[in-house]
Amino acid sequence: MASGYRHGGVDFDDLFDPDILGNGPSADGYRVNGQPLRYAHVQYGQRRADVGYRVGGQDVAALWAAKGTATYTMPFHDKAFSASNQARTNSHDSCSASISLAFQPDGTYTVHSSTAGGGNGGSSLVDSGRWLTGSTSAGEYEIQILAADVGQASFGTTAAGFVSMTAAQSASASITVPSASAQWLSEAVRFRCLVRRGGLVQESVLTARVSATGWY
Repeated sequence: MASGYRHGGVDFDDLFDPDILGNGPSADGYRVNGQPLRYAHVQYGQRRADVGYRVGGQDVAALWAAKGTATYTMPFHDKAFSASNQARTNSHDSCSASISLAFQPDGTYTVHSSTAGGGNGGSSLVDSGRWLTGSTSAGEYEIQILAADVGQASFGTTAAGFVSMTAAQSASASITVPSASAQWLSEAVRFRCLVRRGGLVQESVLTARVSATGWY
């Protein structure tokens, strides 16, 4: 539905990006269906030229991101996390290392680095934060987690297709070698996290560097 506000014959909906996060500033005095006029915060994109509507002495174009410029990424975007396991001498099981990413409906996420086998084992929290910001709720979002550059690693996900974020969703990458071997395997698996709200999809990427080495 168009906003009803126009500049140069073009509706504001085609001049500014939608408020996906729910924290876009509103323009006092301008309303659509009883709700304040609101678009994506300009900090997420680029400012467009003035449109001739003013709030508090400034043009509303100073408030909102121009159409097609807003991007939203999670705090882990473009970060890399590592997990490495070196088998201990005389161990005879499998030696593995993994990185896991989990999203919770309360708006938080965690990244864990883990090792198992080869005489070693344990897990540590290497990153955490909030994926949900603004005044929106988890029920407004869906997520799909895909992998790239898997190579000889293994990848698993609860979100192979778009699923609701009202339930916990996760993905993990791991690599395994026989402990009693001379093998060394290493991969840098990219987690592609596609988050969808209202038809708009934004992508955040995490790199999981996993390696495992036998003792033989």
